[in-house]
Amino acid sequence: MGIIPLCFKAGEDADTLVLTGHERYNIDLPNNINEIRPGQDVTVTTDNGKSFTCTARFDTEV
Repeated sequence: MGIIPLCFKAGEDADTLVLTGHERYNIDLPNNINEIRPGQDVTVTTDNGKSFTCTARFDTEV
């Protein structure tokens, strides 16, 4: 468990995605740490099943 900085896609924000801040999130990252890249798009799924794409803000190689 940890913190991953995410950036919404252009035109999206918590309001447009109807996020309240009370959700729990699953972030679909590659299983192999060597496949994680700076600026990579990831799929985020909330505990109620809503999915959206964000950019993971890993600004340097992991």
